[in-house]
Amino acid sequence: MNTIYTDKQKALDRLIESRLPDKRRRHSLGVARMAVDLARHYGLDEGKADFAGRYHDIAKAFTVEESDELVRKYGLPDKLLGNRSIAHSKVGAALLEHEFGVTDPDILAGVANHTTGRAGMSLFEEIIFVADAVDETRDYHDVQYYRDLAFEDIDRACLEIMDFNIEHVKSRGKVLDEDTLSAREYIIEKIRSRKT
Repeated sequence: MNTIYTDKQKALDRLIESRLPDKRRRHSLGVARMAVDLARHYGLDEGKADFAGRYHDIAKAFTVEESDELVRKYGLPDKLLGNRSIAHSKVGAALLEHEFGVTDPDILAGVANHTTGRAGMSLFEEIIFVADAVDETRDYHDVQYYRDLAFEDIDRACLEIMDFNIEHVKSRGKVLDEDTLSAREYIIEKIRSRKT
Protein backbone atom coordinates (compact mmCIF):
# COMPACT_ATOMS: atom_id res chain seq x y z
CA MET A 1 0.00 0.00 0.00
CA ASN A 2 1.43 3.36 -1.02
CA THR A 3 0.76 6.26 1.29
CA ILE A 4 -0.09 9.62 -0.23
CA TYR A 5 1.94 12.75 0.41
CA THR A 6 5.12 10.72 0.97
CA ASP A 7 7.23 13.83 0.28
CA LYS A 8 5.62 15.50 3.32
CA GLN A 9 5.88 12.53 5.64
CA LYS A 10 9.50 12.97 6.69
CA ALA A 11 8.78 16.48 7.96
CA LEU A 12 5.57 15.33 9.63
CA ASP A 13 7.37 12.40 11.23
CA ARG A 14 10.04 14.77 12.57
CA LEU A 15 7.32 16.96 14.10
CA ILE A 16 5.70 13.96 15.75
CA GLU A 17 9.03 12.62 17.01
CA SER A 18 9.94 15.96 18.53
CA ARG A 19 6.55 16.85 20.03
CA LEU A 20 4.53 13.75 20.89
CA PRO A 21 5.34 11.50 23.84
CA ASP A 22 5.85 7.77 23.16
CA LYS A 23 2.34 6.85 24.32
CA ARG A 24 0.75 9.37 21.94
CA ARG A 25 2.95 8.21 19.03
CA ARG A 26 1.90 4.59 19.68
CA HIS A 27 -1.72 5.74 19.75
CA SER A 28 -1.30 7.55 16.42
CA LEU A 29 0.13 4.42 14.79
CA GLY A 30 -2.69 2.38 16.31
CA VAL A 31 -5.28 4.80 14.91
CA ALA A 32 -3.61 4.54 11.50
CA ARG A 33 -3.82 0.73 11.59
CA MET A 34 -7.45 0.74 12.73
CA ALA A 35 -8.37 3.39 10.14
CA VAL A 36 -6.76 1.29 7.39
CA ASP A 37 -8.68 -1.81 8.52
CA LEU A 38 -11.95 0.12 8.60
CA ALA A 39 -11.26 1.79 5.24
CA ARG A 40 -10.57 -1.61 3.69
CA HIS A 41 -13.77 -3.00 5.22
CA TYR A 42 -15.90 -0.12 3.92
CA GLY A 43 -14.17 0.21 0.55
CA LEU A 44 -12.42 3.53 1.07
CA ASP A 45 -8.86 4.63 0.28
CA GLU A 46 -6.49 2.90 2.70
CA GLY A 47 -3.60 5.27 2.02
CA LYS A 48 -5.68 8.29 2.97
CA ALA A 49 -6.93 6.50 6.08
CA ASP A 50 -3.35 5.65 7.09
CA PHE A 51 -2.24 9.25 6.60
CA ALA A 52 -5.15 10.80 8.50
CA GLY A 53 -4.82 8.30 11.34
CA ARG A 54 -1.05 8.67 11.61
CA TYR A 55 -1.14 12.48 11.77
CA HIS A 56 -4.51 13.16 13.41
CA ASP A 57 -2.88 14.22 16.71
CA ILE A 58 0.02 16.32 15.40
CA ALA A 59 -1.11 19.30 17.49
CA LYS A 60 -2.05 17.30 20.60
CA ALA A 61 1.07 18.15 22.64
CA PHE A 62 1.13 21.87 21.92
CA THR A 63 0.88 24.15 24.93
CA VAL A 64 -2.25 26.24 25.37
CA GLU A 65 -0.23 29.28 24.30
CA GLU A 66 1.05 27.56 21.14
CA SER A 67 -2.42 26.28 20.33
CA ASP A 68 -4.03 29.69 20.85
CA GLU A 69 -1.39 31.33 18.66
CA LEU A 70 -2.22 28.91 15.82
CA VAL A 71 -5.97 29.33 16.33
CA ARG A 72 -5.48 33.06 15.76
CA LYS A 73 -2.99 32.60 12.92
CA TYR A 74 -5.34 30.34 10.94
CA GLY A 75 -8.51 32.26 11.77
CA LEU A 76 -10.12 29.35 13.60
CA PRO A 77 -13.18 29.91 15.84
CA ASP A 78 -12.59 31.77 19.11
CA LYS A 79 -14.28 28.94 21.05
CA LEU A 80 -11.03 27.00 20.53
CA LEU A 81 -8.96 29.52 22.49
CA GLY A 82 -7.82 28.04 25.78
CA ASN A 83 -9.39 24.69 24.86
CA ARG A 84 -6.58 22.41 23.70
CA SER A 85 -8.65 19.23 23.98
CA ILE A 86 -10.98 20.44 21.23
CA ALA A 87 -8.58 22.78 19.42
CA HIS A 88 -5.89 20.20 18.64
CA SER A 89 -7.96 18.57 15.90
CA LYS A 90 -8.77 21.85 14.12
CA VAL A 91 -5.23 23.16 14.59
CA GLY A 92 -3.82 19.85 13.33
CA ALA A 93 -5.88 20.06 10.14
CA ALA A 94 -4.82 23.69 9.63
CA LEU A 95 -1.15 22.72 10.08
CA LEU A 96 -1.48 19.89 7.57
CA GLU A 97 -3.05 22.25 5.05
CA HIS A 98 -1.02 25.42 5.52
CA GLU A 99 2.38 24.14 6.63
CA PHE A 100 2.59 20.76 4.88
CA GLY A 101 0.53 21.37 1.73
CA VAL A 102 -2.10 18.70 2.34
CA THR A 103 -5.08 19.51 0.15
CA ASP A 104 -7.16 16.33 0.27
CA PRO A 105 -10.56 17.32 1.73
CA ASP A 106 -11.18 13.87 3.25
CA ILE A 107 -7.92 13.93 5.19
CA LEU A 108 -8.40 17.50 6.35
CA ALA A 109 -11.99 16.87 7.46
CA GLY A 110 -11.06 13.56 9.11
CA VAL A 111 -8.34 15.22 11.17
CA ALA A 112 -10.37 18.37 11.92
CA ASN A 113 -13.39 16.44 13.20
CA HIS A 114 -11.87 13.40 14.89
CA THR A 115 -12.53 14.82 18.36
CA THR A 116 -16.03 16.27 18.12
CA GLY A 117 -17.52 14.97 14.90
CA ARG A 118 -19.83 17.29 12.97
CA ALA A 119 -23.23 17.31 11.30
CA GLY A 120 -22.84 15.94 7.78
CA MET A 121 -19.86 13.73 8.61
CA SER A 122 -18.66 11.62 5.69
CA LEU A 123 -17.97 7.90 6.02
CA PHE A 124 -14.25 8.75 5.99
CA GLU A 125 -14.70 11.17 8.90
CA GLU A 126 -16.65 8.56 10.83
CA ILE A 127 -13.83 6.05 10.27
CA ILE A 128 -11.20 8.43 11.69
CA PHE A 129 -13.49 9.38 14.59
CA VAL A 130 -14.13 5.74 15.49
CA ALA A 131 -10.54 4.62 14.90
CA ASP A 132 -9.37 7.27 17.36
CA ALA A 133 -11.70 5.86 20.02
CA VAL A 134 -11.01 2.14 19.54
CA ASP A 135 -7.41 1.71 18.39
CA GLU A 136 -5.28 -1.04 19.95
CA THR A 137 -3.86 1.29 22.65
CA ARG A 138 -7.31 1.96 24.14
CA ASP A 139 -8.22 -0.27 27.07
CA TYR A 140 -11.32 1.26 28.66
CA HIS A 141 -14.36 -0.83 29.62
CA ASP A 142 -16.32 -2.06 26.57
CA VAL A 143 -13.68 -0.99 24.02
CA GLN A 144 -13.81 -4.43 22.37
CA TYR A 145 -17.57 -4.06 21.96
CA TYR A 146 -17.03 -0.76 20.12
CA ARG A 147 -14.24 -2.28 17.98
CA ASP A 148 -16.50 -5.11 16.89
CA LEU A 149 -19.43 -2.76 16.29
CA ALA A 150 -17.23 -0.56 14.07
CA PHE A 151 -17.00 -3.42 11.53
CA GLU A 152 -20.70 -4.26 11.77
CA ASP A 153 -22.22 -0.77 11.59
CA ILE A 154 -19.97 2.28 11.51
CA ASP A 155 -22.90 4.67 12.03
CA ARG A 156 -24.05 2.84 15.14
CA ALA A 157 -20.45 2.67 16.44
CA CYS A 158 -20.07 6.40 15.84
CA LEU A 159 -23.31 7.14 17.70
CA GLU A 160 -22.53 4.91 20.67
CA ILE A 161 -19.01 6.32 20.99
CA MET A 162 -20.46 9.85 20.90
CA ASP A 163 -22.90 8.88 23.67
CA PHE A 164 -20.00 7.44 25.67
CA ASN A 165 -17.98 10.64 25.14
CA ILE A 166 -20.92 12.87 26.06
CA GLU A 167 -21.42 10.99 29.35
CA HIS A 168 -17.69 11.19 30.06
CA VAL A 169 -17.60 14.95 29.45
CA LYS A 170 -20.71 15.52 31.59
CA SER A 171 -19.33 13.39 34.42
CA ARG A 172 -16.25 15.63 34.53
CA GLY A 173 -18.39 18.77 34.71
CA LYS A 174 -17.13 20.06 31.37
CA VAL A 175 -19.13 21.86 28.70
CA LEU A 176 -20.09 19.83 25.65
CA ASP A 177 -19.03 21.14 22.28
CA GLU A 178 -22.06 21.93 20.12
CA ASP A 179 -20.41 20.15 17.16
CA THR A 180 -20.70 16.86 19.05
CA LEU A 181 -24.37 17.41 19.75
CA SER A 182 -25.13 18.29 16.13
CA ALA A 183 -23.00 15.34 14.96
CA ARG A 184 -25.01 13.04 17.21
CA GLU A 185 -28.30 14.33 15.81
CA TYR A 186 -26.99 13.90 12.28
CA ILE A 187 -25.97 10.28 12.91
CA ILE A 188 -29.31 9.48 14.59
CA GLU A 189 -31.14 10.86 11.54
CA LYS A 190 -28.83 8.91 9.21
CA ILE A 191 -29.60 5.67 11.04
CA ARG A 192 -33.34 6.45 11.05
CA SER A 193 -33.35 7.17 7.32
CA ARG A 194 -31.83 3.75 6.60
CA LYS A 195 -34.83 2.09 8.24
CA THR A 196 -37.48 3.86 6.14
